[in-house]
Amino acid sequence: MDDQLKERILGVIFGNASGDAIGLLTEFMNVREAKQYYGEQSGALEYEMKVPDMHRSRWKDGDWTDDTDQMILIMISLIENNGKINHVDFGSRLKQWCRKGFPELGDFAGMGIGATTHKVLSHEKYDKDPHFAANDIWEQTGRFVAPNGALMRTSILGAFQYYSIEKVVENTLAFCKVTHADPRCQASCIALTTAIAFMLQKQPDVLNSNGTFNVKAIIKKSYEEACKVLKTSAEKKELKFYMFSEKLSPLKLDEHKKIGYTYKCLGAAFWAFKQNDFRAALEKICFKAGDADTNGATAGALLGCKLGVSKIPPTWLNGLLNKEWLEKHIERFLQVSEEKLKEDKKPQEMSTTS
Repeated sequence: MDDQLKERILGVIFGNASGDAIGLLTEFMNVREAKQYYGEQSGALEYEMKVPDMHRSRWKDGDWTDDTDQMILIMISLIENNGKINHVDFGSRLKQWCRKGFPELGDFAGMGIGATTHKVLSHEKYDKDPHFAANDIWEQTGRFVAPNGALMRTSILGAFQYYSIEKVVENTLAFCKVTHADPRCQASCIALTTAIAFMLQKQPDVLNSNGTFNVKAIIKKSYEEACKVLKTSAEKKELKFYMFSEKLSPLKLDEHKKIGYTYKCLGAAFWAFKQNDFRAALEKICFKAGDADTNGATAGALLGCKLGVSKIPPTWLNGLLNKEWLEKHIERFLQVSEEKLKEDKKPQEMSTTS
């Protein structure tokens, strides 16, 4: 794996974790409260500034939340299954994590899990068929609920088998539908993972003449991939509004009782994708409050891929509480990814030589 590719994959993973950890500072606040507690000082937010209220005090400074925990669970599932997609295995790991967290990190349970995920995990048929359980819960809600609980964890799937968009979409849906059946959730995850994959592929049609990424071209391609799971023009129009938004304000990230909507999180991520300063972009998202850790995790993964891990603020990167533990999983994930690449290349090489 060349250094540039590794730089961007690490940007995805550590961008997710650092965006998650810094977003925790304002999670569940509104814009007014975020400004009241942190003063909206550009370039000043750090993990140790976290307000020690009842919610935030459950995590130590520099710790990420369930958003990144679940991304790591996907990595572990891929590692332990030698690169094979096994959504039932992931579902089992997710349920176990919900009960115990990561005990080696001192966890006593998986904190921060959403209501939809909790209902799906409690379904009587979840253990054998999580996709059925997730769809059944979705049907029971009147096909209305579309939260961001799948989007926050799937960024890593844009870096796995990134050389095949077809595989990226297939893998993304397999892991998304373990808990979230709504097509909007699926579209969100596909938009995120394919954008990451398009960057890692670096095909000429997503590059400017100077070698930088053509962000508009990538968004257009990812939007087209995401639209494939949507049926109506109205559904596609709504997705377009969030993916192509040039400003954060129209997204209303702190909107009362709607902060967890999957498209809000997606919109924040694609707004960040248009930026060129990791700290500045993530701080602006943080100050918009709402579900800020999830918005930050998704935005951090996407912008981290674009800019590379070296552009993440050193205090955020090195200040991650369990960075060394995560690095061990990353090393194994990269090995499995390379082995999968070799495995996928063999049939192509054989057909070429024959």
